[in-house]
Amino acid sequence: MKKIFLLLTTLCVVSACNVLDQIPESNFTPSNFYKNSDDAIAAVSSVYDQMNTAELYNQVIWIIQDQATDDSEWGGGRSTSNQAKNDLDKYTFTPATSTFQSTWSTLYRGINRANAAIERIPGITMDPALQARLIAEAKFMRGFYYFTLVRFFGDVPLTLKETTSLTDLQIARAPIGEVYAQIIKDFTEAEAILPVTYSGGDRGRATKGAATAFLAKVHLTRKDWPNASAKAKQVIDSGLYDLWATFPEVFTIANKNGKEAIFEVQALGGGFGEGSWMQGYMRPNFDRVNNVTGFGDDPVTKNLYETYTAADKRRDVTIRVYSSTTTPAAPASVDFPGYVYKYLDPSATANGEGSNNFPVIRYADVLLMYAEALNEQGAGNADAFAAVNRIRTRAGLASLPTSLSQTAFRDAILLERRLELAFEGHRWYDLVRTGKLVEAIKAQNATIQVTQNHLLLPIPQTERDVNSNLTQNPGY
Repeated sequence: MKKIFLLLTTLCVVSACNVLDQIPESNFTPSNFYKNSDDAIAAVSSVYDQMNTAELYNQVIWIIQDQATDDSEWGGGRSTSNQAKNDLDKYTFTPATSTFQSTWSTLYRGINRANAAIERIPGITMDPALQARLIAEAKFMRGFYYFTLVRFFGDVPLTLKETTSLTDLQIARAPIGEVYAQIIKDFTEAEAILPVTYSGGDRGRATKGAATAFLAKVHLTRKDWPNASAKAKQVIDSGLYDLWATFPEVFTIANKNGKEAIFEVQALGGGFGEGSWMQGYMRPNFDRVNNVTGFGDDPVTKNLYETYTAADKRRDVTIRVYSSTTTPAAPASVDFPGYVYKYLDPSATANGEGSNNFPVIRYADVLLMYAEALNEQGAGNADAFAAVNRIRTRAGLASLPTSLSQTAFRDAILLERRLELAFEGHRWYDLVRTGKLVEAIKAQNATIQVTQNHLLLPIPQTERDVNSNLTQNPGY
C-alpha cells in the first residue's frame, strides 16, 4: 500500500481541531473533487492517513497504550521533562493534558474523512466492485477509530454524517452501548464486502480477515464470549494466516504484511515522508544508528523484563538491556536501562525513516483471544489450550498444564498476552477490560496513585470548552 498515507491536500475533507470543529484543508470542494475513481481512492487513502500521524501510531498513542501501564515508566534516572508523558506515566494527568486532545481530534478527523467517503463515493460513476470495496474500507476505518475512542473515553459523540460547516456542533456523548452497536455494524458491513487479500501496492489495506479479527476483539472487550470465540475461529479456519516459525521473524522488515499480519499501520522509509518513527522514538538517546540518536520513549520496566523467564525466546527480541560499561553505554544514573528492541531498523537514516510497520492486530493475538473466549465459556477446553500452546511452543516454553482451573487459565492468558504482545498497543486495553489496571500499576510502582476512575480517560477540556453538551467522566 505504497501511497496509503498520502496527505491529500487536494481533498475536500475537513480536519478536526476540536471534536467537530472543521476547517477545510484546501480550496477544493465536493463539487470539484469526488468526480472519478482516482478521487475515490484518494479519499479513502486519506482516511487511513490519520494512523500514521504523530498523534496516533507515530507516537502519541503509544504513550497511553504502553507508558500508562506496568510495561513502561519514566524516571529511574531518566529525564522526566516531558510533562504530558510523565503525567500519563504517573497517573497525574488531567482533562487539560495535551495528549488527550491530540488523540481525540485526530480520531475524529479520521471519522469525518470516513463519513465523507461513505456519503460521496456512491455518487461517483465508476467500477461498482471497486466502489463497494472503497466504501467498505471507509466503514472499517470508521469502526476502528470509534473502537479506539470508546475504549479510551467511554461515551463519545457519535456522528455518521460528514461535517461541512461550523454550525450544529454541540453534540452530546452517545451511550457506550450505542457506540459499540455502530462499531459492530461498521465492521460487519465491511467484512461482507472487503476482499480476502490484495496485491502489489494495495497490500496493507483493510481485508475481510481484518474486519473479522476486529469483531472478535470488540466482542471480547464486551465480554460476549460466544461471538468472540466464533469470530476468532473464523479467522483461524480461513487458512489465510499462520505464525512465523520463530519470534524474530514477526518483526523482520522483509516480512511485514506477511502471514502473521492481519492489520498493520504501513510505513515506508527512504525519504518519502511515510516512514515510521518507532525505531527512533523507542531507541535510547545514547544508542546511535547511522549517526542518529533515539529518544527513549516507552522505557521498559524491570517488572516486565523479569516477568519473562530466561528460556523465553521473546524476551531478548522485545527488550534490550544496556549497561553503563558496554558500548553503547547507558548513563550510570539509569536504574534499569531497558528499551524496546523489536522495532529496530538498522537501515533507517533518520528517526522518521523506519520501514517498520506497526502490528495493530496479528495472528498470535487472534489465537490468544480465541483461547480466552473459550475458557470464559467453561474450563478445560482442549482447543483453548492448543491455541495458546502454539504460541508458547514458538517462544521455547512448555505447554500449559491441562489441570489449570478456569481462573488460573484466565491469569495465564493475560500473562501470555503481556509477554507476546508487549509494546504492540494491547496492555492498557487488556488491563482495563479485565479490571486489573489498578492492581498491575501498584504492583509495578506502589507510589502511583491510580484509581478505578482511571479506567476511562478524561474528556479533553478544550473539547468541553467549545461544546457545552460534553459531560466529563467521573473523577475528573
